[in-house]
Amino acid sequence: MVSIFHDVGAARAKTLELSHLAQHDFLTDLPNRVLLNDRIAQAIAFAERYTQETCVMFVDLDHFKKIKRHYGHAVGDKLLQLVASASVSCVRRSDT
Repeated sequence: MVSIFHDVGAARAKTLELSHLAQHDFLTDLPNRVLLNDRIAQAIAFAERYTQETCVMFVDLDHFKKIKRHYGHAVGDKLLQLVASASVSCVRRSDT
């Protein structure tokens, strides 16, 4: 009798990590456009099915290009991270 054991835990963790990287922005860890479009489509379908409403909010940082040009990419990246963190702290964990 030959027995072979293979730990799939590490492979599963790597698969989950790669999936997260493919669906989230590297800098802010917010859902990227592909995941956002999927979640919006799901929310609309859910709202239609159960006669409810859904909401999409867009946030724009005025003069962001000027900030990056004047203060540099590192400061611009940090600003994006701070805005993302502040946004996440204002919504439910189940929100996208």
